[in-house]
Amino acid sequence: MTDIAVLSTHLQNRLQAALTPGERLVWVGQPIPGYYRKRRVYEYRVLFAALALFGLLWMAGGIARTLLTSAPGVGLLALAGLPLLLLGVVGLRGSSTMADEARHMVYAITSERVLLLGGDDPEIVSSYGPAQLQEIERTEYDGGWGDLILHTKHVAIGDHGYTTRRYGLLAIAGVRRAHELVAALAKTLPLAPGTPHPSYQKALMTPEIAALPDRLSTALQAELGPGERLVWAAQPIPASYLKKGFRRWRFVIPGALSTLVLFAFTAPALWSPAVRGWDVLQAAGTPLLLLGIAAYCLSQPLRMRKHAAGVVHAITTERALSIDSRGPVLTRTYAPAGLVHVRCAGGPDDSGDLLLEPAFDNNTPIASELHRHGFMGIGDVRHVERLIGHLQQAPAA
Repeated sequence: MTDIAVLSTHLQNRLQAALTPGERLVWVGQPIPGYYRKRRVYEYRVLFAALALFGLLWMAGGIARTLLTSAPGVGLLALAGLPLLLLGVVGLRGSSTMADEARHMVYAITSERVLLLGGDDPEIVSSYGPAQLQEIERTEYDGGWGDLILHTKHVAIGDHGYTTRRYGLLAIAGVRRAHELVAALAKTLPLAPGTPHPSYQKALMTPEIAALPDRLSTALQAELGPGERLVWAAQPIPASYLKKGFRRWRFVIPGALSTLVLFAFTAPALWSPAVRGWDVLQAAGTPLLLLGIAAYCLSQPLRMRKHAAGVVHAITTERALSIDSRGPVLTRTYAPAGLVHVRCAGGPDDSGDLLLEPAFDNNTPIASELHRHGFMGIGDVRHVERLIGHLQQAPAA
């Protein structure tokens, strides 16, 4: 939408106050409250419900055993389930808070930048100019709504971990149209002149397009704008996604082995006449629950190998892009100024990863940078790096 009359008077005043003289509005929108609520909570709702149920059953079992045995001090064990119950309840209540937050947020695309009003701090206005719009991630769901991520911030947790915070136009209607407007704004960034690589000129005359599944071929053609042509397109090598999955989930292996050892020590107690009822659940249920979680995590590399069939990487005459058709269609696009952080990790067989996003930590080895995106698991990676080299253009001085 472009009419700010649909906003409340307070939000209209805030938006008008954020505009500079001569700046005009091109598009204005707000998150869809129902979808915004689902964005970050839906995938965790089952986990929160399981935590609440497990905590409740643990407390009920402890209290019941106390009443039946009248043993002093046994009831204290029931309190161990209270943190799980509270964590589950707080997590399930988070969705209603997010729906209310969405009603106080405004997104705007102007002739000069993208504005985000609201979010973590309702009084802060975030601004993204053309130079900050060279890397865009779009997630599109059935019905045309989705997320348009403009900025991903990495926040360190302790000495060896980090989390990500993602900012952009979240849970908006017509996300593809908003993406087109943002991409057009990104093209207004003046760029330093570049020199075409000979390999790019050759690929332009004879594009290298691998055979693609119908769904991916249709999605790729739908991404191309007027006059934009494909130069190269291919799918990742499935085995590379399998290796990446094992790197991502290898931390689960020590926990799974420890749980097996714990279960081996506690299993003989299950045949003791003194262990009955809730004691059996507490002695066997906890290790089995942990083993179930570990089995699910360790199965993810196999799922990632299968999901590689739903991914395609491409280079066009204007940008680089990746499309992931697993579930909602996720499209990452990299304009010329967003390709200056390219880093190649080639293997002995000429395959490897071409990371297109900047590193969040210069001390982290490339093999451990699991959350950077780009052309992952492709063949002849050095050749593709040369093709990308043509599109790399730093902003003009």
